[in-house]
Amino acid sequence: MKALLLLGCPEVPSQTPMAIYAVDKLTELGYDVTISSNPAAAKLVKVSDPKGYYKHKNVNIDNFLDELEDSDFDLILGFVHKDSAATYFITYCTLMGNVKSIALVFQRDESLVEEYAEMVEQSTDAEIIKVKAFHNPNPLKVNLDKALNQLKDEN
Repeated sequence: MKALLLLGCPEVPSQTPMAIYAVDKLTELGYDVTISSNPAAAKLVKVSDPKGYYKHKNVNIDNFLDELEDSDFDLILGFVHKDSAATYFITYCTLMGNVKSIALVFQRDESLVEEYAEMVEQSTDAEIIKVKAFHNPNPLKVNLDKALNQLKDEN
């Protein structure tokens, strides 16, 4: 099985540790993970794992869109913390058709969480996890664990 992890701009401090956490958890579930991100987010993940313990492939979020096939992945997990991240998530979901998708929507401002979740909900069939979080990754971790446990039970 293959999972695509979409990372937005790395301005939210909790995104990078949660990306590494998600790679670890998805790998435990049997997924080969590809991270699709901008260069800054990719560098933060790479620097955070200097020995390469968390195995994944990394691709550029813009360039990879041209190569994407709807059967390339079994799961999309998107980190959505701003409108551009929601747009990328929606674009990837649209191009990949009926792939299982989970949007982890988070921000420190509750109204922005609702706004981004609504954007995703209007355009995809993704499972949406809404979390008010910014610096502290624990609310993200707890809710991601719930979604991944449910995914594990489904498989």
